[in-house]
Amino acid sequence: MNDGQLDISTIIIVGVIAFIGVILLVVGMVVENRKSKLILRMLGVAFLMGAGVGLFVMSTQAREILTALAAFAAVIIAAFSINESRRIRQDSIERENRDRKERLVNEVTEWLRELEGRIFPKIAPIMSGTEDTLRRISSSPEIPPKTWLQLENIDRALGEMNALREGIKEAEYYQKLTLKLDKELSRLIEVTANNLKQREQLVFEEAKLPSDYDEKEKESQLIKELIENDDRPLEGLNLSDQAVATVRLARNTHTVRKSILNAVGKAIELKISLIEVG
Repeated sequence: MNDGQLDISTIIIVGVIAFIGVILLVVGMVVENRKSKLILRMLGVAFLMGAGVGLFVMSTQAREILTALAAFAAVIIAAFSINESRRIRQDSIERENRDRKERLVNEVTEWLRELEGRIFPKIAPIMSGTEDTLRRISSSPEIPPKTWLQLENIDRALGEMNALREGIKEAEYYQKLTLKLDKELSRLIEVTANNLKQREQLVFEEAKLPSDYDEKEKESQLIKELIENDDRPLEGLNLSDQAVATVRLARNTHTVRKSILNAVGKAIELKISLIEVG
């Protein structure tokens, strides 16, 4: 090489270096892993810059061309940097939005599970409840046992109605909160709220009825069959009001549990989709 002129071997070497740089850039645009993508792009740029510096040093003519191209490259790099910054910012916004949705789904799922436990708490041991009732009856012998049992039912009904009112308010809140997140989840929570409202009315109506345990005992087998076969109508069976209320409440229990289970299933489905996107 003389007087800034390039020989064939130098041109080949510089061309190979530039070609490697181009290959690295192309591969960096194809791979999905962000870290690998960044590394490959940086290596590609480094090889291209190395090829350019080689030409710049070895050839006067190349220096003139590269000087002209440098300004053009600076504009391209600036545009690329702006676009990359915008992309990174958009990715950050999308990631934050996805995390916010996942937190909401977790909150809704936890609430639904707690809701079922509050509406249908674990039944206390029968012996413990019986002993407590007998102790109350013996402490006030002037009050008939049936009155005590009626009071026990009213007290239980009031406790359940308070839990139902709280659950209904929470369901209406989460129904509105999830409306923009997922309309199907919002609809399922609305169904749960409606079932809770129906149960509140059934509990209230049952509490007003006199407790006729002898009559319920006679109808116990039919009551069991009607609960298991919840499509069977109750009209024309000559059931007592107490038995009808028992069947309706038991059927509602199944309906409420099913609606909660459906909402939990949809929430889990949403969480899985958010994790897969992430």
